[in-house]
Amino acid sequence: MNLFLNLVKQLWSRFIQHESLEELLNDKNLAKTGDAIVNLCYSLAKSLVLGKAVGEKVRDDVLANAIRALPLYKHMNRKTDRGIAADAYEAIIAYLWMSQKVTIDSIVDFLVKHLSIDTDTSRKKEAQIASQAFRTLLEFLSPLINL
Repeated sequence: MNLFLNLVKQLWSRFIQHESLEELLNDKNLAKTGDAIVNLCYSLAKSLVLGKAVGEKVRDDVLANAIRALPLYKHMNRKTDRGIAADAYEAIIAYLWMSQKVTIDSIVDFLVKHLSIDTDTSRKKEAQIASQAFRTLLEFLSPLINL
């Protein structure tokens, strides 16, 4: 198993090599991996908060609002649509996870602490709460981005 993990780590190290933050934020392939990580983490966190299993797709506007509220966003074109802004958020999460600076468990634990929702929370209110939770998460994680 160690051989497999070492091979994976070697492959991942090539995938996360970026010359600049701008290059990382625009990495569409990394964003695809980040999309899966974000959705998994949110689904697990929401399941823990609600006490029942749920599967969620985090909407682009939730992540776009989160990243737009942070200084990281100044490294992107100001006319960026919400899909591109969400992709940038997801690329960061994938980068941090693949470089072993964050774990799925730590992301889930963080989100659980910041998701004050219940089964009666409206979709609109949940989106606002989730966006704030993801903004706070990225604020916390941004010092780990070393390019």
